[in-house]
Amino acid sequence: MPTYVVTGASSGIGLELVTLLAARGDKVFATCRSKASSATKVDLLSNVTGDVTIIEGIDVATDECKEILAASALKGVKIDVVVHNAGGINGTRDIKGGAVMADQAFGAVSSERMLAAFNLNTLGPLRVQQALSEQMTSPGGKVAIISTGMASITDNGSGGIYAYRTAKAAVNMVAKSMSVDFKDRGIAVVAVAPGVVVTEFGPGPEMMAKMGGMSATTSCTGLLKVFDNLSMDNTGKFMIATKEGDAKEWEAGW
Repeated sequence: MPTYVVTGASSGIGLELVTLLAARGDKVFATCRSKASSATKVDLLSNVTGDVTIIEGIDVATDECKEILAASALKGVKIDVVVHNAGGINGTRDIKGGAVMADQAFGAVSSERMLAAFNLNTLGPLRVQQALSEQMTSPGGKVAIISTGMASITDNGSGGIYAYRTAKAAVNMVAKSMSVDFKDRGIAVVAVAPGVVVTEFGPGPEMMAKMGGMSATTSCTGLLKVFDNLSMDNTGKFMIATKEGDAKEWEAGW
């Protein structure tokens, strides 16, 4: 069975991905800052059954995560799939003040908020991939970066949310560049939006449900189909999980 690395695995989409992957028999290295969810402070990751190795202390928003990964249980492990899930709409919870959406409006968003979002959502996947790149199966390795529909320039008809939109649009470019740079090694890369998902993050589960959000299980079922079907024939695509538990190419483009 393939060996996966999933970042940001302590809650939400990351936790559900680890759960589903382990349930079908895959080996999973689940990285996180802490096993306890940053939103609920509850550790559900430790309860996942299957071949799961938890690696704590991985903050993808710091350069130190590279050294920690290199010295972790991943040392010397051949990796088939890396899923870059760690990220967030806030950029960081260390910045105080303002509602999630309100402090990213045009008149309110600060340089600090913009840079924090870029550091987490754009540089985070780049850092982790740089640390693990030489351990990837080649040919046949896969890289998936969890993005968002809000990163699509073509699809932006509502404006606002400057920090998150910009940082995720930038990581889409990272994914595209990786897809080109990794071709010679036979490693496929995809950016994939999970859709509107009900989790503790962003505006919260109640608001996400009112917005028509799907369950994490439904979204991640679609994400797994993206990972399984990823190859050199469709590398460099921008995909989205659907409410039917499936996935398709993002129609609006990058």
